[in-house]
Amino acid sequence: MKSFFGPIAAALLGLSSFTYAQQPSDAEYRDFKGTNGKVIQAVLIDKTGDSATLLLRSGQRATVTFDKLSAEDQTYIKAWSKEKAVFLQKCRSLTTRQLLELRGYESFQFRFEGNSIFIDGKLNGKQGTFLIDTGAGTSLLHIPFAKDSGCQVGELTEKIYGVSGEAPAGWTDVPTISFGESVFKGTRILATDLTNGLQEGQKLREQAILGADIMSQLDAVISYPERRIFLRPDKSDGAEVKEGGEEALAFRIFKTAENQTYRGKIVSKTPTVITLELVGGKQMQLPISRLSADDAKYAADWSEASAFFLQHCQGLTIQELLVLRKYQSFEYERRGNHIFVKGTLNENDVTYLIDTGADSSLLNLKSAKDNGCEVGDMDQFVQGIGGKAPAGVTNIRKLTMGDVVLTNRKVLATDLNRLNPDKDLDYVGLFGADFMRELDAVITYREKRIFLIQR
Repeated sequence: MKSFFGPIAAALLGLSSFTYAQQPSDAEYRDFKGTNGKVIQAVLIDKTGDSATLLLRSGQRATVTFDKLSAEDQTYIKAWSKEKAVFLQKCRSLTTRQLLELRGYESFQFRFEGNSIFIDGKLNGKQGTFLIDTGAGTSLLHIPFAKDSGCQVGELTEKIYGVSGEAPAGWTDVPTISFGESVFKGTRILATDLTNGLQEGQKLREQAILGADIMSQLDAVISYPERRIFLRPDKSDGAEVKEGGEEALAFRIFKTAENQTYRGKIVSKTPTVITLELVGGKQMQLPISRLSADDAKYAADWSEASAFFLQHCQGLTIQELLVLRKYQSFEYERRGNHIFVKGTLNENDVTYLIDTGADSSLLNLKSAKDNGCEVGDMDQFVQGIGGKAPAGVTNIRKLTMGDVVLTNRKVLATDLNRLNPDKDLDYVGLFGADFMRELDAVITYREKRIFLIQR
């Protein structure tokens, strides 16, 4: 992605000096530590070759020479750019949704049931509910849904594994599976009985699972604060959205109420009609009344000034945008399609599996005990693929990821290693949707990061 930081951006935006029209927000202040050990909160607003100008919370300005500051602060100041700082200040109001839709991502509002998140998708044109599950290395279909959609389900000679055990599955030929403009053609997906493990009378919430295999291919971004998942259609088999390649990401996806789709950008408008420049350079006019509700609002709010602003904020990464808002940023480890992040459990360094499909966080029984957690009687149970398994209420004194700290939390612990008891598990449990919802998590497959904030 092209960056717009630097003198050109400053000139384009008419920025000659770093001034605040109003008092900076709390998120913009930083702790600066002097060599004498004292700490002040301030915003860096200018620098020379050997000094920095800081804006204090009182509104006063202070000039400090580098040798009076800690080594960490000196490194920060030397890397700091006035033009970039002004640019970021102006772009800080941008939402993740605005940033990604500017790049041609398609967004879908997800629904909560408990802490689990769901969106609609289509299997051979038949609509169904998909559970968004980063903990599922592969997507899965419920056998009746697959058959009702005209798919051929093979012999159940495969095995899939969940927190409760294993279950049979069969490879299924899928002519098309789609999420909005993201379309996969002629693929094979495993199908199983997703009711396995449900309590008597409990209703199945999903007809399929959207797993990490598809999400990683579509550079998915999952945003809990915005209740949305974002997908890149150009990464799918949908040939109609591949035109223009990477350059097409500078064009937004517009949808009409009749589900027609156009990839373009507004170049002018009247109160009732927008003119779109499409990928390839052609222009077309489109009545605002024909647009979907979200796109009609976007068109109504559009102006040349706002378009100019958004164009130059397009160079931001999600990491830059969220770190501006004091999110903790973690580069995760990919093992196959699974996501792992380092943290602590009762002061011990550990690794967690990030699992949006786990309604509640869950510890491995042996890991919980080894790390000093109090595990109660095994009179509870966990359920999922593979049926049900015994579990015990477990108290976590302290769990951390970076500066995020959770204390005195009760979760369940079960034997996550029951199918492979001779090999130690290399993670302590599932960091589930309950904690991610609480911490307004954002998960990005392209940047390979998870972002958390403790409010």
